[in-house]
Amino acid sequence: MQTAVARPRVLFIDGVPGSGKSTAAAAVGGTLPNSQVFAETASHHPLLLAAPDQMGAAFADIHETYSADSFAAAALGKLEAFLRSARDDVLYVFESHPIQSTVRVLFQLDAPGSAILQFWSDLQDRLTLAQPRLIYFQESNPVQALGQITGVRGPAWTRYLFEAFEKTPWMLARGLSGAEGGERMFVEYAGLIDRLVDLWRFPRLTLPARPQSYDARTAALTKWAAA
Repeated sequence: MQTAVARPRVLFIDGVPGSGKSTAAAAVGGTLPNSQVFAETASHHPLLLAAPDQMGAAFADIHETYSADSFAAAALGKLEAFLRSARDDVLYVFESHPIQSTVRVLFQLDAPGSAILQFWSDLQDRLTLAQPRLIYFQESNPVQALGQITGVRGPAWTRYLFEAFEKTPWMLARGLSGAEGGERMFVEYAGLIDRLVDLWRFPRLTLPARPQSYDARTAALTKWAAA
């Protein structure tokens, strides 16, 4: 007699910074029964490899601890450990995963494109039994979005953001700095994650990062998550 294999249920909500992931994750968690939401900055987050810094889960100094290869291996190890312990009667909702807190870090560590693609494939291999679904907030104009984010969050946050960008191996390798360098980094990152989402093997819902109606977007994503 075969032992039944537990099949945890996982919902990811991801997209560029400022796209409303936190609000969406809270809405899903407040709507669906038997759900557990892990915010990007949660201290008990089972998939993060470092404590969130002043900018949230930005990990500006993570290059001091990990290389791209060691980070990829550690991130996959964290995922495997979580899946072994996850229950099959809970819907686990992760904000800013599997992109913002993994792929973005590999990107800022200046991992080769081939290594990021391999990580993305390996990650999905491990998720096969978890019935994973992805809600993705797609940004059509990253430059405009970055301007809006910095405008809303103010000069202190903006200064910290660009100082954090300047520390990354990605920027250092290209001799970039300041707002112009940060803008280029943001644009290239947004393009990368669009391409990776196209390679997502499981169900996904793509919605605009800056919709005309956030209430309508929330209603659409909660309905899809509940289906």
